[in-house]
Amino acid sequence: MSSRRRFRRPLGLALLTLLLLAGGALLHTAWPFLFYPREALRFEVPAPRPASPSDVALAGVAEVDITPAIGLPKFGYSAWAADGDGLRTRLKARAFYLHGPGGTPLALVQLDLGAGSLPLHYAVAERIASTTDVPAHGLSLLVTHTHSGPGQYLGSDFYNVFGGNRPGFDPALFDFLADRIARAVTRAYQGRRPARLAVGGRDVWGLTRNRSPQAWARNHHLDPERVDGNTALGAVNPRMTQLRIDLQADDGRYYPAGALTLFSVHGTAIPAFTGPYHADVWHWLAWGPGRRFAAGDLPWPFVHGAVQATHADNNPAWHPDHRGDLEARRIGTALGEQAADLFQSLDGPLSPRLVTAAGARQLDLLTLSDPQRHGLCARPVVGASVAGAANGDEVFPVSYLPFLQEGWPRRWFTDGCQGVKQWMLSKAQLLLAPEAFPHRALFQVLRVNDLVLVPLPWEITLESGNRIRGAVLEALPEGRPWRVEISSLANGFFGYAVTPEEYGAQYYEGGHTLYGPHTLDFLAAQSARLGADLFAAGQVDELPARADFDLLRHDYWPNAPADRRWARQWRQPARFQEPEGEKGAYWAWRFHGEPPGALALDQPLLRITRADDRAPVIDDESGDLALRLIDQDDQGALYEVRWYHPPPAPAGRFQLEVRAGARAPALTSPAFP
Repeated sequence: MSSRRRFRRPLGLALLTLLLLAGGALLHTAWPFLFYPREALRFEVPAPRPASPSDVALAGVAEVDITPAIGLPKFGYSAWAADGDGLRTRLKARAFYLHGPGGTPLALVQLDLGAGSLPLHYAVAERIASTTDVPAHGLSLLVTHTHSGPGQYLGSDFYNVFGGNRPGFDPALFDFLADRIARAVTRAYQGRRPARLAVGGRDVWGLTRNRSPQAWARNHHLDPERVDGNTALGAVNPRMTQLRIDLQADDGRYYPAGALTLFSVHGTAIPAFTGPYHADVWHWLAWGPGRRFAAGDLPWPFVHGAVQATHADNNPAWHPDHRGDLEARRIGTALGEQAADLFQSLDGPLSPRLVTAAGARQLDLLTLSDPQRHGLCARPVVGASVAGAANGDEVFPVSYLPFLQEGWPRRWFTDGCQGVKQWMLSKAQLLLAPEAFPHRALFQVLRVNDLVLVPLPWEITLESGNRIRGAVLEALPEGRPWRVEISSLANGFFGYAVTPEEYGAQYYEGGHTLYGPHTLDFLAAQSARLGADLFAAGQVDELPARADFDLLRHDYWPNAPADRRWARQWRQPARFQEPEGEKGAYWAWRFHGEPPGALALDQPLLRITRADDRAPVIDDESGDLALRLIDQDDQGALYEVRWYHPPPAPAGRFQLEVRAGARAPALTSPAFP
């Protein structure tokens, strides 16, 4: 056999292998679009209850658990995520009802979720219409963008398929979330009382860093080669803004009731491939102000919700090579202390004045006229750098391949609308209809006194946020000390919005700017226009009352026989584990009990008590009591419970209680240690 033939055979095999791999990847990508059934969602949002006339400021706060069942795909890390196998921290919906005299009632809802969702907004608005006076255009779903929460509830096939580790919209999860979010809003409305409010802010440095400083540097004509760690720590949005709410109690006095805080930090201190549901740094941030009050100080539970501002290129500043539980706790606790200090600093500015107004406008990005587009591309396109992942989330070898790696802008054929973006899968992406991508966007401008909140369903980078803020400020009336805050990923998910300069670098954020390099121009212009219209008219309601969605469906929510009760038995006694890696010390137990479909994670489940008098020591609201599924079969499931950061104690001091569920009895451990 000639040397040429010997060379051709392995070359041919290599090419065939590459073709098979490419074909397999395309088939895997297309599978849900070819074979999954569809779920039709139809919404008719009626008018809400008439607002009760009042000449005083009214407000209410409420918190509801939204931790879903075990076994659901998680959103944020895409294919690198893992199914939820338990909980480390609980996920929450925290609602803040606000109604100024003669104004539009508002419901600002903080969610420990990866992104907002337009159909979820419709579903909640539909549910609260009969129980509150909040109109749909006064409802806003604001998020933390944790990457350790569920997916499969979004408003587009693209992100329901590719946003999590498994594809498809899950109707059971969607209804679970809609019901509980609506419950939070209703409780906040029902608990409304005369209120005093204050808005303030402070700068917080050292806990966040820019994950793409080379792209950010292009905004300021800085040499990317000279960017270093100090640059990354400085290229962040340090502003922490807080709305404090005090309510009048039955004794006529005003007491702290809650606060809504905006800050810019990705929910990514907990890395990919992690199993339990986790609110990330936001759990400890939310806890901060409430920890300053002792039991009995307040006549009600204190509710603090924290949501995203302009975070898209701002990561938690975890110590190098130490990303995980301990760093999430450290950073979140420090942020919580900052929020608590800010809350206390607002004692003086508290005022009974409350002005509320809402502007909402829904736009279909596929049908806008040219004057409305401001350069926005006619169809969305995903950049190849999205597959390479963001800085800090690289996966070998994918993130280091040519074209997939950050910083590989197109050099030729850049005259199309998407400019220098390398297309993922090249022109094969055109096989996916534009309607499969997010295209119906809810724009809002909400006024609470001099705080002007601009919720947007995009991930907004630091500099993009600065430019949108400036555009909105220019549209507002003169004479007031306006504080404009952008909140990313509210009410939907459209990928990223970077500056044209950042787009030119084609880092992850630029590749994930679906609608091209002028997305920011579009957002700034539309937000400014809506702000001007709101202050000219007093309110803007351009949110259709009827909406239809048709989404690829897959059922992940676990089932269990409805009429069966389950026994619980200990399978492993208390065992102590010394600190290891990114986890602190913990006690661990194992028990056999009900399957995931019969275990409600949104209900109180775990607590440590003193063995002598059963007095509570800590429960699963703390973030230190965790549950994970180990195995399951027809007879139930095996779980592990962990108590992290336990204090030193004499022998026999504590007991673990697995609290009774709807279909299983309580289980109490022998005393330990």
